[in-house]
Amino acid sequence: MSLECLTWIPHLWDTLICSLNVRKDGFSMQDLPEEILIDILSRLPGNCVLECRRVCNQWLALTSTPSFVEMHLKRAAPVLFVQCIDHVEKMDMFIFDEGAKANQMIKKIGAEFMHLEASHVPILSGSCDGLLLFRPNFPSSLSIVCNPLTGEKVTIRAPVDPVIVCGVFFHPLTKDYKLLFVHQKQLFAPLGGVAFEYFLYNLGGQCWRKLDGFPYQPIVLFPPTILNGALHWIVNPYWVRVNNGDIPPSDNLVMMFNMDTEEFRHMPHPGVECPMWEVHKNARLFEMKGKLASCHVNNSYVYVWALEDYKNWIWVKRYSVNLHLDVKRYPFDITHISPSYWNSLITLVGIQNDELLFDWNSRGVFRYNLLQKTIKQINGVGMKQTPLLPFGASMRCIMSYTKTFVTPIGFQLPDSEV
Repeated sequence: MSLECLTWIPHLWDTLICSLNVRKDGFSMQDLPEEILIDILSRLPGNCVLECRRVCNQWLALTSTPSFVEMHLKRAAPVLFVQCIDHVEKMDMFIFDEGAKANQMIKKIGAEFMHLEASHVPILSGSCDGLLLFRPNFPSSLSIVCNPLTGEKVTIRAPVDPVIVCGVFFHPLTKDYKLLFVHQKQLFAPLGGVAFEYFLYNLGGQCWRKLDGFPYQPIVLFPPTILNGALHWIVNPYWVRVNNGDIPPSDNLVMMFNMDTEEFRHMPHPGVECPMWEVHKNARLFEMKGKLASCHVNNSYVYVWALEDYKNWIWVKRYSVNLHLDVKRYPFDITHISPSYWNSLITLVGIQNDELLFDWNSRGVFRYNLLQKTIKQINGVGMKQTPLLPFGASMRCIMSYTKTFVTPIGFQLPDSEV
């Protein structure tokens, strides 16, 4: 993480805070130049900056400018945002920070600001620069973009109903956040026609635009992987089967959206043979060291491919991970179900620093080191003995999240920086 080498900053800041307005050898915090204050403040965790904003009007002003928000965003270390939903649709949300002190690693987030005018609990669907995207459990015209750190929230109503939000992203040229929605135009695509239409929503301008249709819909349970100016998804195989009768050739199973041209494409998935439908729907795309990575789970095996040549779309198989772990070491709750079945309930979350992050539904959340072939559990996420996070929740959504001050109404850089 980007702040691992700067863990001394919060400790230094604690010392400086204690010296506020207390001169020692003629020194006061107010004697520091503003650029130094801004540099230090921008290295603090988001919740610490919130506390500093309450110290004085000067610090509030310094930390409220677009340039500070951008600086803090670049330096903030990602954490995990966890949403747990039980069988009666009761929702709990947590921020899990592995770099924090032991008694501060897990912070429960109140769900009051998450009220959505729908009959079902909103589901975590995306994360971008500190903004979280939620959608109803069933297709609807409503979606939510919020910043849990500041409590800001925007409710978005689509011009058509129902729609499903596909992803949220920051466009570097327009300096604005945008949302992509898909609408099922018709159940069956006519010969030469398309069954889906797409809409783009601009958060800053609060305006909608209809895009060209496309014959496929992505798997919306997982957020897109944003790389090389494009959003990448795995194609939803269910609608491919409905419209075409079977899984298509392998060149149709990766779906892309170019942020600049706003055009859709489909490209081949790794390997020669097309995977079975059940395997394909559990496939995921991630970024791995600046490259697109494709992962899919088959029982308790995870296969990882890397797109070594993006221009020519050349995949290379990198890892085969066997997750047949000792069930005594990581016990599960329902003992009458066979271990092989519970081993298969694995949801891939991401790849960071050569570690595969995955949610093993019946046991917890883990990191697997792809190079050393070692595994460690992220303590406190899903363990039965941890009262803060429910064990055996019917749904658990986990995403990388950055505690920053980006606003859901649109983040604009100063004119001089555009």
